[in-house]
Amino acid sequence: MALDQLGRRSRFARSPSGKRMQLTDRDLGILRWLHRYRFLTAPQLVAILRPRSHKRFVERLGDLFHETGLINRPEVRWRGLDAHCQPLCYELSTLGLRLLEYRDDIPERAVTLSRRAFRRRHLQFDHATLVIDTLLKIELATNGAPGQRFVPVDEILTRAPPSTRTARNPLAVPVTLSPCEALPDLKRPWHTHIIPDALYGIEYEIDGEKRYRFWALECENTTPERRSSARHSSIARKRAAYEALIASRAYRDHWGIPNLKLNLVCRGSTSRLDDRW
Repeated sequence: MALDQLGRRSRFARSPSGKRMQLTDRDLGILRWLHRYRFLTAPQLVAILRPRSHKRFVERLGDLFHETGLINRPEVRWRGLDAHCQPLCYELSTLGLRLLEYRDDIPERAVTLSRRAFRRRHLQFDHATLVIDTLLKIELATNGAPGQRFVPVDEILTRAPPSTRTARNPLAVPVTLSPCEALPDLKRPWHTHIIPDALYGIEYEIDGEKRYRFWALECENTTPERRSSARHSSIARKRAAYEALIASRAYRDHWGIPNLKLNLVCRGSTSRLDDRW
């Protein structure tokens, strides 16, 4: 068993001790949530599953990593750690995914992040964790509110038109940008696509009736407010694109949803969760 200089089991190399383990319902819950969100830290899993003992729960995560191989600690996360006191990030391993498939227990995803490995720490991984953290907070807040239910992207897409479900990227929706004050250099209409970072909804039960609201989530780490050209990504261009999409109601034909709002979150934003629905 691989140990560090202090005689502790390595955080970074799988080091089984031969401990016998029997999977519990909570263990399976951990696997399902990791499939739903791709990457989750120990504090996030604690917030989701609310264990009685935080210490034993974290130790159990270590056992699931070292002893069973059902979960991984993404290598890209290790390189970003500045101290051992920082929480580790977890993801479902191939073995864990096979177990869920064998049990016919694959949950609906809240994010559509590829299972392809992130080979190095870069803005793409930081952006992914920002999307996950934002969306998870929204789901947990929704689940804690009476008469509300979080609607994940997989549930939305199962009801989308067949042309959308079979598309290479079902979230890519066409939109036409027209010259406007926000894009002063744009001289003629520009046909392009919007791909939201996430798509979600909330089901409200009001007087025995179910009603729905839907949001496109966009999370920004370093994108500037404006650029010299509308062809380059900027927050202004993104807002203009969603305004055009919402005005055209193209989301109805593409995703099969009755309404849409933009939830734009920038790193360091102090916007409140209840501003998002």
